[in-house]
Amino acid sequence: MLEAIVTVVVSAVSNMVYLDLKRKGIHGFTRFLAFWMGNPWTWVTFFVVPEGTQQVFEPPPDDDARVLQEVRRDRLLRERATQGWTIAESDHEATTPEL
Repeated sequence: MLEAIVTVVVSAVSNMVYLDLKRKGIHGFTRFLAFWMGNPWTWVTFFVVPEGTQQVFEPPPDDDARVLQEVRRDRLLRERATQGWTIAESDHEATTPEL
């Protein structure tokens, strides 16, 4: 009884590993071993699941420099607002490298 349960669990896990490796398009000994340990159900996966069907996740572009520039601009504008400068004075200093 215990042998049958272990066989079913190993076969199911091996089939899931083989399915994941085939979807990712990864070849190698691990995929070969998972295929043979998951027999006979991995034959179904072999014929049904196309090679490399999982899409590769690409992380979004890094916006750190843009966000830092926006924070610096906001701080500078807040400092100018608290000091009570006129529009002419703030326009004159808007050409500083801080912006």
